Amino acid sequence: MLIVADENIPLLDAFFEGFGEIRRVPGRSIDRATIEQADVLLVRSVTNVTRALLEGTPVRFVGTCTIGTDHLDLDYFQRAGIQWSSAPGCNARGVVDYVLGSLLTLAEIEGADLAQRTYGVVGAGEVGGRLVKVLKALGWNVLVCDPPRQIAEDGDYVSLEQIVEQCDVISLHTPLNKSGNGSTWHLFDRERLNQLKPGAWLINASRGPVVDNAALKEVLLA
Repeated sequence: MLIVADENIPLLDAFFEGFGEIRRVPGRSIDRATIEQADVLLVRSVTNVTRALLEGTPVRFVGTCTIGTDHLDLDYFQRAGIQWSSAPGCNARGVVDYVLGSLLTLAEIEGADLAQRTYGVVGAGEVGGRLVKVLKALGWNVLVCDPPRQIAEDGDYVSLEQIVEQCDVISLHTPLNKSGNGSTWHLFDRERLNQLKPGAWLINASRGPVVDNAALKEVLLA
């Protein structure tokens, strides 16, 4: 069995050497020629795994070492009978540490008292949910927005409008969905960015396009 893998995935030998030959390649250069004999493809988010890439190849399993799956054509996988797996929660602790480190850095720069701020967490899955627990354990005021979980659990959730209106710090942990009612593409667009409280901190710990970065630049420079 031939396993083609992004060369930046750690511990490839430890986990996969017993299954077949491992061929390491740069993730951004994976193309049809790279996988024309591959049975398994292991990627990170820098590789878009689409029908155009896979159709006609022997690949029957795609694994991504990421939480998100927006770079995978899951509809095509299902039609083609290709199995796949992602890694939800794989970097949850690291992302929480990143957010906490960002808060400490911003507080030092601005001389802010973190205990006196109101925190908004958008997306309470593997990562956001863990962050909420940490912030609440510190005794800080936390509001949580997660519409899918609110529907499923009817828990203590608030709307995104309430987050924007009331929070001094907003941390984003949503998946990137590009279509439908649950689209998070440019969830924070120019209009929503302009509605943030003056001096609010916005930490995007999810996919980049959840924030309209061109609009963010304009808002910051206005």
